[in-house]
Amino acid sequence: MTPGEHSERAKRDWEEWYEAYADPDSDLSRRLALVRTRIGECLDAASDAAPLRILSLCAGEGRDLLPELAARPALHTTTTLVELHPQLVATASQAASGLEGVEIRRGDAGDVAMFADVVPVDLLLLCGIFGNISPADIQSTVSAVPSLLTAGGTVIWTRGRFDDDDDMRPVIRRWFTKEGLDEVAFDGDPERFGVGVARAPADRPATPLTATRLFTFAP
Repeated sequence: MTPGEHSERAKRDWEEWYEAYADPDSDLSRRLALVRTRIGECLDAASDAAPLRILSLCAGEGRDLLPELAARPALHTTTTLVELHPQLVATASQAASGLEGVEIRRGDAGDVAMFADVVPVDLLLLCGIFGNISPADIQSTVSAVPSLLTAGGTVIWTRGRFDDDDDMRPVIRRWFTKEGLDEVAFDGDPERFGVGVARAPADRPATPLTATRLFTFAP
């Protein structure tokens, strides 16, 4: 397959994947609704004392985060979305117009240099990532999460169950616990998708960010 053919195939795959949002009963739509609920809970619990720092990696069109921010115009945030696909970046930028404190960055979300200047954050979104990278990259990303979060910061993550022999959701939950994060919520079975929420302890010492790359999308 030539590079051009691979690019066109990838484009078609993403376009078909996003078409599932048009079906309110699809796994993708139901997962989105749940992720938005969890984001809303975090935003509603935020203190008014200082702007909430938010980072969304592989943010896509920002369908999960941006509507929740728009629904809370009085909430002050410093929000960064990182996405590589140009059309998704364009759509997210349009959706973010009029929202204060929101920046859309086009680039490789696995490259720490893309967001090193904005971490640690109070809310980290790792949605739509873990099903597209290797188990080793999932574990290395989870290991880096404590250095990406403030004390008391929250991470929301997703991972699907592709078949009965490939359900990494329990493993990922254990990895977060092993890194010292407290599980706040997990929604999985009987759904084929999983949405997890974990929080860093409020008294956790700061963890230096040493990683230069979190993950690479599988070909």
